[in-house]
Amino acid sequence: MPPAPRVTPHRPGSADGPGRCPGVRGYRRLGDDADLAVPTDAVTLVVEFGPADAGYRPVTGQSLPCTVYGLHTRPRQRSRGTGPYAMEVALEPWAAFTLFGVPMHELTGVGTDLRDLPGVPLGDLTAAVVAPSGWHQRVHVLDQALTARLARGRRCAPYVRRAWHLLRRSGGTVPVSGLAAATNCSERSLERGFREQIGLPPKTVGRVVRFQRALRLLVSGRPAAEVAAACGYYDQAHLTREFSALTDRSVSRYLLERGADPGFVPPRPR
Repeated sequence: MPPAPRVTPHRPGSADGPGRCPGVRGYRRLGDDADLAVPTDAVTLVVEFGPADAGYRPVTGQSLPCTVYGLHTRPRQRSRGTGPYAMEVALEPWAAFTLFGVPMHELTGVGTDLRDLPGVPLGDLTAAVVAPSGWHQRVHVLDQALTARLARGRRCAPYVRRAWHLLRRSGGTVPVSGLAAATNCSERSLERGFREQIGLPPKTVGRVVRFQRALRLLVSGRPAAEVAAACGYYDQAHLTREFSALTDRSVSRYLLERGADPGFVPPRPR
């Protein structure tokens, strides 16, 4: 039997702090091993490249494979095609809405080639990865390119962004009615705004955020019963059911398969 894929949660940044570009949580270099991505509250951009300094033929920015993955509620296998190396960028969904200029529900649960998104300056973004020779330099230059793109794109509605931050700060426990009251809008408007600019309804986003918090506590070694209580699940059985629904794995199997996570790194100061 082939080895089980390594399961990796997203981490919102590294010990050194978040990326300097607003809405970018961090950057991660992906290896060649199999990897399963569980549901997270980040949109991810995967850029493949073949660095000349590693003996691979350089590629142009226009030919560099780039895939964006919207929010999802099912685990997915990370796939990078034929590229020998890849960089993964973790984005806030509201920032992805500005960067890519399409309704976020069109990206939900799928991987989309950036060449299929009209108006995205693919060459500008990928050239930032191709030109530099070192990892940290690539991070720094790509961060600059994303910052410039973010400044020009269509802004996420303030009430959607505020509700998003409230959900994340609460660990996914604020109900839709509470979000609507806090942002002075109707629940229906909030649902429409989240569908367009985040990708999932606020209730589903809360579910994913709560799961991610539980995941971090479980990986840190906290007992499942204690995690269930801390994260707002009815009981341990409720946590177990949610874990299975979102990962296709039991808690014990997930922890066994997980392996080491290289984490995200920020760009160097400018």
